[in-house]
Amino acid sequence: MKSYSAVGLAVAATLLSAGAVAQESAKLEEVIVTATKREQTLQDVPVAVSVTPVETINKAAIKDLSDLASILPSLRITTLQTSTQANFIIRGFGNGANNPGIEPSVGTFIDGVYRSRSAGSIGDLIDIERVEVLRGPQSTLFGQNASAGVISIVTQKPSFEWGGYVEGTIGNYNAQILKSKITGPLSDNVAFSLSAVRNERDGYFKELKSGKAINDRDRSDVRAQLLWNASDNFELRIIADTSTISEVCCGVSNIVNGPTGSIIQSPLVGGQIYAAKPFDRKYYANKLPVNVIKNSGFSVHLDWDLGDWQMTSITASRNQDSAFDYDFDFTSGDLGAVNLNEGDIGTVTQELRLSYDGGGKVRGLLGAYYMTEKVEYDNTIQIGAGFRNYASVLTNPTNPAAGLQTFPSLEAAFGLPSGSLFRSGTGNKIETEQDTDAYTLFGQLDFDLTEQLTLTTGVAMTDTQKDVDFRQTSNELFSSLDFVTAGFAQIRGALLRAGLPDSLASSFADQASVADGRTIPCYTPPAPFGALTGPLCNPLLALYPLQFLHPIVPFNDSSSDSKTTYTVRLAYDFNDNLNAYAGVSTGYKATSWNLSRDSKPFPPATAPRSPLGGAVNPWYPRFGTRYAKPEEATVIELGLKGRWDRFTANVAIFDQEIKNFQSNQFFGTGFQLANAGVQSTKGVEIETQFQVTDALQLDVAATWLDPLYDSYPGAPGINGPYDATGTVPANIPKWTVVTAVNYNWLIGDIAGFVRADYRYDSNVQLTENVPASFASRQVNTLNASVGFALDKWSFLIWGRNLSNDDYLVQAFPAVAQTGSFSAYPNESRKYGLTVKYKF
Repeated sequence: MKSYSAVGLAVAATLLSAGAVAQESAKLEEVIVTATKREQTLQDVPVAVSVTPVETINKAAIKDLSDLASILPSLRITTLQTSTQANFIIRGFGNGANNPGIEPSVGTFIDGVYRSRSAGSIGDLIDIERVEVLRGPQSTLFGQNASAGVISIVTQKPSFEWGGYVEGTIGNYNAQILKSKITGPLSDNVAFSLSAVRNERDGYFKELKSGKAINDRDRSDVRAQLLWNASDNFELRIIADTSTISEVCCGVSNIVNGPTGSIIQSPLVGGQIYAAKPFDRKYYANKLPVNVIKNSGFSVHLDWDLGDWQMTSITASRNQDSAFDYDFDFTSGDLGAVNLNEGDIGTVTQELRLSYDGGGKVRGLLGAYYMTEKVEYDNTIQIGAGFRNYASVLTNPTNPAAGLQTFPSLEAAFGLPSGSLFRSGTGNKIETEQDTDAYTLFGQLDFDLTEQLTLTTGVAMTDTQKDVDFRQTSNELFSSLDFVTAGFAQIRGALLRAGLPDSLASSFADQASVADGRTIPCYTPPAPFGALTGPLCNPLLALYPLQFLHPIVPFNDSSSDSKTTYTVRLAYDFNDNLNAYAGVSTGYKATSWNLSRDSKPFPPATAPRSPLGGAVNPWYPRFGTRYAKPEEATVIELGLKGRWDRFTANVAIFDQEIKNFQSNQFFGTGFQLANAGVQSTKGVEIETQFQVTDALQLDVAATWLDPLYDSYPGAPGINGPYDATGTVPANIPKWTVVTAVNYNWLIGDIAGFVRADYRYDSNVQLTENVPASFASRQVNTLNASVGFALDKWSFLIWGRNLSNDDYLVQAFPAVAQTGSFSAYPNESRKYGLTVKYKF
């Protein structure tokens, strides 16, 4: 940990205290949450939950969820190859990026409405009241897609008093942000609000071929609300929103330039690589990575207070359109010409709840939830003009001239037109559709066993049906050639010419095709024929890795999953200031279908027969994964919560396990969707707030995690499957510590504050398929802000990553470049000035 950051915070606090103007006696404010779908104070709710109120969001200059992660130690958010591909991770668990068939394990809800993909919730935070982060499985109350946790965003209701604001921000990288809001009454019982934000910024990453800056910011959000208080006990709220992201993102740094780099940079390919300087934030590409996403939707909220009973209904419809295209090899070698991804996701949800609180010993709720969703996703990939020469030299790197004859020879042998293999502009296109219908019935009951001891039991029954349609068109010929059949047919012919009987020649060739396993190119027949013939080798198998645009057998399939999850918890109030809880909860996420060009059928129990006469032909169709089985999560948790006038402390000790975690890892030429056996994480979370003086508040939060693969045979590795049982999962830091200092001051009529927060993540390997010596991460990030208000005006000077901390967010094997590795570096330092006028 960089000591100067912590020392700087302490010195700043001391200096500010010395010049302080006395304030009125201050107490920590009580925080209201809806983590259990009814209002409770943060201290009373027996759930591990972190709450960030709007005041903190504004003071810390938090613009979106990615910024929010800087102050919550158990939350991480990683942005990958586009600004809309993000993973939300709680307690080390999270997924959902890079495949539209994978719904995140961390469920995101805005005003109780589920956002089924992370791209639907990464827009700017506007009109926010608070953000609640619920840690651990929450499927009992939040449905199937909350196996790792929940992020719940609550917006502000319209006001019956006229008001609003206009806010402008300028910053480095030519940042320009304009926010506005107006709210007020339309009648005695109808109010409205309208808020909007426009966020622009130049990029901090440079694409060297064009000379343009990328990783920019170009976002617009509009939210409108209408509130009708029809009576003292009936409320109707209608919310409509739309957002657009149109950005050039994201740059990729080379961290290891392997042996293929010299081929890309040779005159035969003519590419360039900015090698092994990841924090220069520079790279070469043939085209800029563009991504556009449009989110829109509306929801109708009904709340009816019937005395002891309360009824809530939330009806919502949402749509998400996305398109992104980028140079997938991240060099200027023109290996890839097109990687166009287009998606359209339409989601309709309905939730109905009936809760009871008669003031006695029993409280509870019953609910039903329905979701129907249609996903349409197309992916077009085309190879570039440089790929043929690149692939040719790869076949014979020691003799490039001979390598250049590889494909002309193959074209002649297979009777194909000259230049047809790896022809520029050829490729394939997949078209997928997925229809989902999910139903959940849930209930929860609180029973006061004594005045101090409460038993909570909850259960949810979920049924999920998914129907999938997968089609592909292809004009890339090389990947459709069957080198197993062709190669071992040549072996059979050679054996016949050597005088072996046809039956033995066919048998040996068949056994060789079985034995190769696509990785073993030779087979030695048993004695005495082995001594006569020697090893039977198929040199064509060396070309197998180049067939990454392989044909896919079109299919229609479906999955039907049912699961019952539960919560059992005891909560004990020692006194008005201190309480504890202990319980067990389970979570669940249904089957995720592989809606990518890497989707392949599972290896069958009885494999298809070879045309040679009885042996397995492993060439076509290729085997892999078509889907990932459901995730099942269980957590055993002990918690202690204390609250006094000037001090709060929340502690959670847990043992959390996920069976069949849906992992999606990249291996150089594609992603592999797999169930990660059994993964567990033991941990401790501590959150404290201390009102040191009337003006000075200190927050300290820490998370300690001890993750383990309890059982993971057949884990996908860069050199093939391996047994990962007993190993430590990557990218889960053992220690994360967040400290924040907030000092309020008053001079005359000017009220102000100084705030600083610092995050430390201990060193961790980024991913299992990139050596830790090449890609690890340690975080030491300092953010700070200074603000003051005068009458209706307020001013904020802010900076993020003021420590200029450099670290890698994620790493992966470079695309089609064996021995090379790439990574995404973190954002560079940002700072700016925000001016706000309230009316």
